[in-house]
Amino acid sequence: MAEIKADLHQHNPELLDMAVRWVGNGAEAAGLMAAFGMFYRLLASEADALMGSSALNPLPRVSIEVREAIVKRIDQTDGETFTREAIDNLEVVNPELLQMAHGYASRRSDYGRTMQGFALLHEALLIQSRRDQAGRH
Repeated sequence: MAEIKADLHQHNPELLDMAVRWVGNGAEAAGLMAAFGMFYRLLASEADALMGSSALNPLPRVSIEVREAIVKRIDQTDGETFTREAIDNLEVVNPELLQMAHGYASRRSDYGRTMQGFALLHEALLIQSRRDQAGRH
């Protein structure tokens, strides 16, 4: 996990900060951070395979603007609506990853919070990816 944190600290600090805030400092923090690490690695592996390259950082770097847009969206709706929409997006884009997240979260007493974190992190990467693609065209 230290390697993933170091990579994120250097290449995707906004995403790392979001993950750290989601994980918190409770007794379950290490387990949640390990789950985030697996989630992140699966996304990175999939992105790498789709790109057909061995890019060191195939996932988009989440910008402060994307993070602020997500906070604004949550404030305008509510956390539950945002989470539901983000999970719907995850289901469309990557149903296997959603199934993995659900499997992990269903073994936890805080299922909703766990799924909310996975959905938030995926949504941040999805929004950033779409913005990056739109900027290239």
